[in-house]
Amino acid sequence: HRDTLWNRELSALSPVSMADQNFDAKLRADLGAPDVRYLVLVSAADKESALQAAHRVGNRLEGLVDEGVIGGFDSPALYLPSIAAQRDRRASIPAAQQLRERLQEALAGLPLRAERLEPFLHEVEAARTQPLLTRADLDGTALAAGFDALMLSDGKHCHALLPLRAASSGGATPAAIDVGRVRQAVAEAAPEQALVLDLKGEADLLYSTYLSEAVRLSLAGFAAIVILLSIALRSPARLARVVLPLALAVLAVAGALVLGGRQLTILHVIGMLLIVAVGSNYALFFDRRAAATHEGSVPLTLASLLIANAATVVSFGVLASSTVPVLAALGSTVAPGTLLALVFSALLAQDLPAPTRDAPR
Repeated sequence: HRDTLWNRELSALSPVSMADQNFDAKLRADLGAPDVRYLVLVSAADKESALQAAHRVGNRLEGLVDEGVIGGFDSPALYLPSIAAQRDRRASIPAAQQLRERLQEALAGLPLRAERLEPFLHEVEAARTQPLLTRADLDGTALAAGFDALMLSDGKHCHALLPLRAASSGGATPAAIDVGRVRQAVAEAAPEQALVLDLKGEADLLYSTYLSEAVRLSLAGFAAIVILLSIALRSPARLARVVLPLALAVLAVAGALVLGGRQLTILHVIGMLLIVAVGSNYALFFDRRAAATHEGSVPLTLASLLIANAATVVSFGVLASSTVPVLAALGSTVAPGTLLALVFSALLAQDLPAPTRDAPR
């Protein structure tokens, strides 16, 4: 099936092994780090509006955290609240006299004297009257780096980034995020400003498009080569002698990889193109050998061909044994493919009928 034959995830091209990727995911889950896949993007005309919208979205996301839909999230509003949010919080702080009266009521009948809490009252009053925080107040602190990483500007708009963290599943990997619930909550909080992005999904879709295009163009290129060869050779037998070894080598390697439980990636496509490029030299040589009238130089050329093939097989065979997945994919395709192209070219050159002496070469 198409979906099982090809691996359409961008992670298939990662130089990191799958075991290390799973270990990284487990570490992120244990540390509570945000998921690199899902992100809420909040856009506004200025920084204050973006922070206000991020604050509203954050309130809705908190509800999803309580319900276990997501494990948590990050937001620039957690590092620097909007001016409106700071004013609301400051307005909720009672005045000094009102706070003293409440303390007197709370301490009635208790051995604690109200005078012992005077420093607390002074600190509350200072917090109620101090200036509102701005971005400049974060300079020189660790909060500045966190805020700047989550608040971006393109000159015309400001964008607040809210990375989401999946809830813990109790296993090695975190639970999947219900994106539908997240999108619904975000749309209710900021319908025209917030957007839920699936970064992995978008990257996989882009890679899948490239992969499909690469396969189509490769097939189109192979068809063009067949047409040009048919015009140049002007003999169905010679055309078959050149094309069949290449097709059989590619199909044999692809079939072996699939039967071995491997899914094909764009690197395997590149490897198959190399098989055709290198194998065409072998096929053309054996075709010319079958049609040649001068046999004197054939043994020497054949020896050179065998040495070149051995060098190709050995070099790409080393890549096939690599622990880096991308190198292993390329090597495991080209090494056996070029060897099979040579073998098939030699066999088919003997099995197929030779062209007549006056056939074009």
